[in-house]
Amino acid sequence: MVRSRKELEILLSKVPYLISPSIALEQYLCDSSVASELLWMAHMYEGIVGKSVVDLGCGTGRLSYGALLLGAKDVICVDIDVKALNVAKVFLVSEGFNNIHFVNADVNFLDIKNIDTVVMNPPFGVYKKGLDIVFLKKALEFKPKAVYTIHKYNPESHILIYRTVQNEGYTIRNMLVRFMSIGAVYPKHRKRIHRFKVSMYAISRYRGIYV
Repeated sequence: MVRSRKELEILLSKVPYLISPSIALEQYLCDSSVASELLWMAHMYEGIVGKSVVDLGCGTGRLSYGALLLGAKDVICVDIDVKALNVAKVFLVSEGFNNIHFVNADVNFLDIKNIDTVVMNPPFGVYKKGLDIVFLKKALEFKPKAVYTIHKYNPESHILIYRTVQNEGYTIRNMLVRFMSIGAVYPKHRKRIHRFKVSMYAISRYRGIYV
């Protein structure tokens, strides 16, 4: 089992990129530093080891891979894009994991029961406003014990996320603001590396003090 967040970050860098990502689906590979910190937070809150985990909008499987490395009982990888899902399947199977399931589905028509944890790096809603909130609402509809999610940071979106979580009977247990770096994956990208703020949330039924 992985023993540190740094070790996890290094291992996550092995996950392959998707060739010809779709701008409409806002496809990009979450950088390994942010992905490892989100997963490590879930791990420290006892949301991974021995748990049934769903990676909602899994892409090529970076968060799924991390959850498996950290000792998840099983992982359900969900994505609307069959090409991305196939990349994830080939990679994860090649790494020797068999406690994984792959679901090709639109999040709007998805129903999953009896899971413990959702991890996700949803579309940020840059091209289709509010798409990240659609993913968040769906994750909470599954009634997991916890959700760990990444969103593009701004104060307005934080307020909306906070209200959405409360309306579904959950609490934000922790929030971290970090910088994410992604490469120039689309023709409109002018910089070789784009760096921007993201917020990472630990959401649970835990009724403690908001941090």
